Amino acid sequence: MDQQGAPRGAANHPPGGPPPGGPPPGGHGPPGGGHGGHGPPGGHGPPGGGHGGHGPPGGGYGGYGPPGGHGPPGGYGPPGWGGQPPPPFGAPPGHGSVAPFRPPPRRSHLALYLGIGCGAVFLLCILAGAVAIYVTAGVAAREIAARPAPLPPASTLDGLVDGPDAGADRGVLGAEIRDLRGFPSRAGKLHHVVGEIHNTGTLPVGAPSARVTLYDARGAALASGDCATQVRFLPPGEKVPCLLTTPRPAALATFKAEIAPAAASFRGKLAKLAIADTKFTPTRGQSPYQVSGRITNESSFTARSVLAIVSLYGADGKVVGVSQIPVGDGDLAPSASGTFAASIVDVADAPATWQVLAVGYSE
Repeated sequence: MDQQGAPRGAANHPPGGPPPGGPPPGGHGPPGGGHGGHGPPGGHGPPGGGHGGHGPPGGGYGGYGPPGGHGPPGGYGPPGWGGQPPPPFGAPPGHGSVAPFRPPPRRSHLALYLGIGCGAVFLLCILAGAVAIYVTAGVAAREIAARPAPLPPASTLDGLVDGPDAGADRGVLGAEIRDLRGFPSRAGKLHHVVGEIHNTGTLPVGAPSARVTLYDARGAALASGDCATQVRFLPPGEKVPCLLTTPRPAALATFKAEIAPAAASFRGKLAKLAIADTKFTPTRGQSPYQVSGRITNESSFTARSVLAIVSLYGADGKVVGVSQIPVGDGDLAPSASGTFAASIVDVADAPATWQVLAVGYSE
């Protein structure tokens, strides 16, 4: 402000002077000139409109003279002294106007999304692993719970055997077959009959077996065979499983077993055999049931024709499967051991327990 209170421009010019007030209104012409131009008042356009001037009518761009108002549009004349073409949208930055709004640059959330996705995948993997472990452990537990339990090792029929005629007049010869049952093979082409022969007398039974006959619905015999064992000597009170496998007749309806015990003809000693390291392997798919173990000869003589006889029993305690297999090459020297692995493909029912019987002879 000067002493009179009038606005002053730069360099102490009167109103409308050079920047910031600019030259006198209308440049070097009469008042009302254009935007700092040298032409008639109001620049090169009609009076009334510099761009927002505040000087006399048609005042310059940004002057501070008496209000020039906004007269009728005078348009934009050619650039005069210090003039410039009109901006496309409003005044250019730096002339008291506000810069155009530019939104802040958007930050990419790709890294965040990737991190969340990877974390979710990791958690899913942990969950899947935990579920797999739980299911596997549950299956293993159920399999162990359903696995047949071993019965105490059966008698090895150890003892001294007298001659076939010794004591024949002092005892009773008797035997019967129990828990007899028949069932088809997996393929259906064979028929199995299993049971157990019990010595019910007071004398040993030699080569115990039962004769089995298969019948059709009318009672006509279709086939027959022996439910046999491979033992040569069965002491009184003992039992041994037997097995018959025969082609399955198409018209099979029923079967019957008969036993006629014979006196033992074996002379010699039964070997004392120890059974250890037995292991049961359940069936999987088409694989058989397996029972394996080790047999040691604890006799003072070489054990001949050593057999491992494996019996599988159902939940009702009845035999459901049988296997008779030699141990090693069949002979065991004193203190020698041999392994066995018996396989049972077909069973009458799911086994619940199992047992191993070992037999051997002095000659």
